[in-house]
Amino acid sequence: MKNVSAFVTGKKTKWLTILIWFMFVFLASQGPTLIDVTENNATSFLPKGADSTKALEVSRSSFPSDGIPLMIIFSNQDGLTKNDLESGEEIYNWLNSNDAPNDITGLISIYNIPNARAELISPDGTTMNLIVNVVGEPSSDSFTDLVKSVREFSHQYRTNELEINIGGPGGLIVDLVAVFASIDVFLLIASAILVLILLIIIYRSPVIPFVPLFAVSFVYFIAGAVGALLAQQFGFNVNGQASGIMTIILFGSGTDYCLFISSRYKEELIKHQDKHQAMNIAVNAVGSAVLSSGSTILVASAILLLASLGSSAALGPVLAVALCIMMIAAITFVPAVLLVLGRVAFWPAIPKYESDPKPQKRIYGAIASWVLERPKKVLLVSGIILTLLSSGIFLYNPNYDSLASLPAETESVQGFQQLRSGFPAGEISPTYAYFVVSDGLNQNNFNALDKIANNIYSHPNVADVSSLIQPFGKNGPRNNFEIFSANSVQSMNQNNIAMKQNALKFVSSDFNVYRLDVIFEENPFAPISLDSIIELRSISNQTIDELGLTSTSIYFGGDTAEATDTRIAINRDNNIILPLVLLAIAIILAILLQSLIAPIYLCLTILVTYAATLGISLFAFNYLFGHTGISPSTMFYLFVFLNALGVDYNIYVMSRLREEARSKKLNTAIKDAISVTGGVITSAGLILAGTFAVFMTLPLIDLFQLGFAVAIGVIMDTFITRTVIVPAIVSLLGEKNWWPSKQLS
Repeated sequence: MKNVSAFVTGKKTKWLTILIWFMFVFLASQGPTLIDVTENNATSFLPKGADSTKALEVSRSSFPSDGIPLMIIFSNQDGLTKNDLESGEEIYNWLNSNDAPNDITGLISIYNIPNARAELISPDGTTMNLIVNVVGEPSSDSFTDLVKSVREFSHQYRTNELEINIGGPGGLIVDLVAVFASIDVFLLIASAILVLILLIIIYRSPVIPFVPLFAVSFVYFIAGAVGALLAQQFGFNVNGQASGIMTIILFGSGTDYCLFISSRYKEELIKHQDKHQAMNIAVNAVGSAVLSSGSTILVASAILLLASLGSSAALGPVLAVALCIMMIAAITFVPAVLLVLGRVAFWPAIPKYESDPKPQKRIYGAIASWVLERPKKVLLVSGIILTLLSSGIFLYNPNYDSLASLPAETESVQGFQQLRSGFPAGEISPTYAYFVVSDGLNQNNFNALDKIANNIYSHPNVADVSSLIQPFGKNGPRNNFEIFSANSVQSMNQNNIAMKQNALKFVSSDFNVYRLDVIFEENPFAPISLDSIIELRSISNQTIDELGLTSTSIYFGGDTAEATDTRIAINRDNNIILPLVLLAIAIILAILLQSLIAPIYLCLTILVTYAATLGISLFAFNYLFGHTGISPSTMFYLFVFLNALGVDYNIYVMSRLREEARSKKLNTAIKDAISVTGGVITSAGLILAGTFAVFMTLPLIDLFQLGFAVAIGVIMDTFITRTVIVPAIVSLLGEKNWWPSKQLS
């Protein structure tokens, strides 16, 4: 830090530092951006190597003509009328004409498959489903344009009685992609405006707030280019969620780092007449804390690469790149720019040099004195309060329904709600099982398929199973092996020809993959259905083993299977990733503070704050916002961000406390450290909480919950944990805080 500080605070080299950063920006402008490599396809969110991920890959390679189903849902609460059905036929005729988009590969409706009336019209006659199979990548512009065309044409047939919505998997993906596509620009603008307002209030200056904004904007631009290059070279995923979170982290943490530097610089300007000397001392004093703070997020981001959930793993490298560059900018670019501006940066409250500066009375010094007079009582009362707040954890109810993330007015969500109200719960989202063989269609594989289908159907939560053998379900007509082994169509009667044609959609063109459509009795996203997926996998694999089949496998896909694998992945990541993050933070604290005791209680305060935050958040989600549950990823990300970001304030406070304790008695050092850092930490906490609160303005409930929870956690950490609890613990432990280091003074 001494070498770095000497370079960036030199009278000539400060200009060279700024020039180097401008060169980085120019080079970044010549490279790709994160938008160029962002992919919001399903595989980027699914667990890596999971059964449902393999099922999706098999589906795409063996059933490419199936495409992605787009559903046109018609509903009339008084019952579908003749005019309603005629409107549906008009839409069907258009979809089947040359005027329709080219990527439509098939239609399933009562107009071309009258026998499917019972499956396509609800039992109460209020709802009808018209399925449009579309090929192409759902996140592509062509797919989005197709969905828009279908929606525009279909909407003209809406009436006061007839509701028409276009949803299904295809519509849902398009709506999700549309939300993620708008996230980056909105978050960038909203975060910049919020941070600017907060900094103007904090500094009471119209000049210095632009310095951190300038620095963060530079880093955002450079990090985007570097991240995109790395994504292209190493092939890791970048999705809209990852880039959106990166924006918030950069503005929150990046501004905090700048605040640490500028606040210490302002403090030193009062003690030193030479601004270069003042900045040199500030960078030396705070630089290590900034690097340590950034390193915690850097390490936490790197640990995310070990996550089995695709969306979590995708976040790791994006955050790591951004925070690494932000750390370097905070201790190089920011000091250089502040030196160029000089004291005028703080105008109109310009800090003046005082040869014998007198200690200033600060509110946080008074708070520290109050805590130090009664540390045991403070700890006891704080512990009781945080324990009571933590009781909300018992309301934990994870919601694995992907529809729950989107707002209710989204068209695909409304379409699914129509289906849910008209059809049995399980029919709106079938589970797809893919039975993979290596030797094509033969009697043994046919019998094995029949056996697997029967065993799946015997499960108490399975309402129906459709396959090559019984394409219309277990209550429909049955095919025999001879129909498919016949050499010519002429040898079959018309009924067999129709049966064969309907059955062929359940088998790949090379007859090596057989699909089984499984309908559950219960809601596909209910815990019982997720548990059923695990049981059906076991039943199917056990059947394969009992039949002595080799070179065969079976994979379960679809929404329920994906939700099941997501639950498994999140539980696994909670048990592995979260302890690793906490351990990494403890190690960094131990190295910085040269103590084995301090990291233990600091990490414990992090855990207690996390528990209280989660409890408050669950109370709010259930009783204030009326959410049906919590996104399972919220608990995971809350822990990672609250720990990795909250430790910034731990490091800033404890490093200053250790500095003060070298020349003062411990309680005096605590009081002085809290006095000078309290305002900075409060300001930094408000900025960080504010930037995360921007997530609450987005239409995605997952991000709303994450933003609310992290904002609450940061505020609690700022005003309670760092200001009250930590000083009380340090005071009670005395010199044991620094064990095994020797006494500092």
